[in-house]
Amino acid sequence: MGNDILQAMVLENTIYDYLISIIIIVVGLVLIRLIKYILLKRVQEIIKRFSINFSNFVDQVLNKRVLALTNIIIVYIAVNRLTLNYSLKKSVDIIFILFIVFYTTLLIQDIIIYTIKKYWEKKESNQAQETVLTVTVFVIKLISWTIALLFVLDNLNIEIRGLITGLGIGGIALAFAAQTILADIFSYFTIFLDRPFDIGDFIIIGDYKGSVEHIGIKTTRVRSLSGEQLVFSNNDLTNSRINNYKRMNRRRANFNFGVIYDTELDKLKKIPDIVKDIITNIEQICFDRAHFASYGEYSLIYQVVYYVENKEYLVYMDKQQKINLELKKRFKEEGIEFAYPTQSIHVYDQITEKNIEPINS
Repeated sequence: MGNDILQAMVLENTIYDYLISIIIIVVGLVLIRLIKYILLKRVQEIIKRFSINFSNFVDQVLNKRVLALTNIIIVYIAVNRLTLNYSLKKSVDIIFILFIVFYTTLLIQDIIIYTIKKYWEKKESNQAQETVLTVTVFVIKLISWTIALLFVLDNLNIEIRGLITGLGIGGIALAFAAQTILADIFSYFTIFLDRPFDIGDFIIIGDYKGSVEHIGIKTTRVRSLSGEQLVFSNNDLTNSRINNYKRMNRRRANFNFGVIYDTELDKLKKIPDIVKDIITNIEQICFDRAHFASYGEYSLIYQVVYYVENKEYLVYMDKQQKINLELKKRFKEEGIEFAYPTQSIHVYDQITEKNIEPINS
């Protein structure tokens, strides 16, 4: 009697077949939870020793994504072993594909987004980073869901070649129409990842200079020294040579000065030592060299090079001013004269046939 009941047919399957399917579902779900609470719990404890944040991520992925995937697979295996008519079989396959693609896409998104966030956590947090992260997450989700949709359509035997071709042609047309905007957007990501400058940095681009005020997705704005705001497209910036003075650890400084031609030889030899003595006694600067460099039109030219151990322009100017004042003082003490533009006029007396003393002007 009991055997007859089990062999009774309901919708092309015996009661026994339905019971086996139910047993597969129950046993499968129980096994999955035993594995989760016994084996995976120990794995979680090991992971927590190294990173609590990563442990929480793994726990979230296992509970929300992997567990859901395994439950769906177990149910599908149990249902698929039954004899179903074509329409019902097709419906079950479609539902299974939709669930598998849905949770697999979410799992891949979670892993990629978590990896990107961990990478950017190492960098200094600012508004630009939040903007880039938001845009990146959106792009990742858009691409992953597009691929998932195409995969589902292909498995449903829907012709997607025409759709892909249309999307390709449309994408090319859109790229040509918006190539300037796209170039600026890609340049924004380049600026963000490579960080040639940050907000607040003093930069020079060609003939323009100023402090960076804003880095946008399409444009970057710079406040010039004269007060106006300069707006550059990001593509222009990535294709230009940029001098970033905020990144200097020390500033190289050089200047020239001239002394008159009548300066005695021993004083000319003494000048480099005077300059070196002045510079080495000033804080935050390092003497490099001082030389009698060349003969000018009206002066003997000396060239001096030193380094300021500070990136601030105001500090550099203060040090240069101090050097100039001290040079003026020491040269006066040594009887050395700075040169200034002069001309010597030689007059010839035709009567006496003698040269008259030159007149300097």
